[in-house]
Amino acid sequence: MKFVMPGDKLGYAEEYAAGKGVYEENGELFASVAGKVVMRDRVISVEPVKRIPEIKKGDVVVGRIIDLRNSLALVEIARKEGFDRELMHTGLGAIHISNVQPGYLKDISTAFGYRDIVRAKVVDVEQMKLSTKEEGMGVIKAICSICKEGLVLEKNKLVCPSCGNVEKRRVSPEYGKGRW
Repeated sequence: MKFVMPGDKLGYAEEYAAGKGVYEENGELFASVAGKVVMRDRVISVEPVKRIPEIKKGDVVVGRIIDLRNSLALVEIARKEGFDRELMHTGLGAIHISNVQPGYLKDISTAFGYRDIVRAKVVDVEQMKLSTKEEGMGVIKAICSICKEGLVLEKNKLVCPSCGNVEKRRVSPEYGKGRW
């Protein structure tokens, strides 16, 4: 068995199907975790060195907003709360406008900004739907949309210490605590 690191090329999608610990990009297969390569029945997998948590419904995850669309925020998931290690498949999750906050929200861009770090609960694993409706969920770190400086929470407002810009977000009580 061969030992590989994340990003190591394992083969081609024409030859093997991607199993656990493997992702496909442009027809090539790469390791997503450090571990031993396992090939069974034309499926290539990487058995991780340490057990890495999988995401289940109800789990709390932390991720970065990578895109805002009409009624959807796309989140690149980085961590599962309660585990110091990264996830086996750092994947994408989506927060629909109806799952942002209790009550009506007209524009999703008033709740999230590009590159914000959010804390969200998993409500559907199959489609990786996330929610920030629950208490304690929301933006935990944000940057100024004008000068890209980190925003500071002052009296329930996010203020840029560099340019003075004030922005609105769905802020978590964990904002700025830096535990993530």
